[in-house]
Amino acid sequence: MKTLKQLTNVEKAGILHSWFPDEVSAFLETMKGICNMITENEEEYRQKSQDGLFGFDFWKQLAGQAKKAITQYGSKMPKNRRLFTDQLFDGYQALFSVHCLTEHAKTRQLENRKFFLAVELLF
Repeated sequence: MKTLKQLTNVEKAGILHSWFPDEVSAFLETMKGICNMITENEEEYRQKSQDGLFGFDFWKQLAGQAKKAITQYGSKMPKNRRLFTDQLFDGYQALFSVHCLTEHAKTRQLENRKFFLAVELLF
């Protein structure tokens, strides 16, 4: 078994999917909402991201890819761990997905404390 430091984002997301399959649908809805907020409030987010690690256009591209994956595969992702992890947590896409996941976990602190703690531990 790998240590936590040796796990990739894809593997961490797979663990989370296995431990909390009932949370996947709610996370996908949150992620879709974040994607919509970015496109609907583009100017506001563009201003906020001027001092960010990477440009807004890159972030918007990642949001677009996430939304496309959710639209195309969203109904299958709660049941298919590999599809969920490969589409949302591989490569640079993981930057946006991990951001959405940590934001989603904050909203679940009271309702599902173990999920929140698992996200905090893994990511």
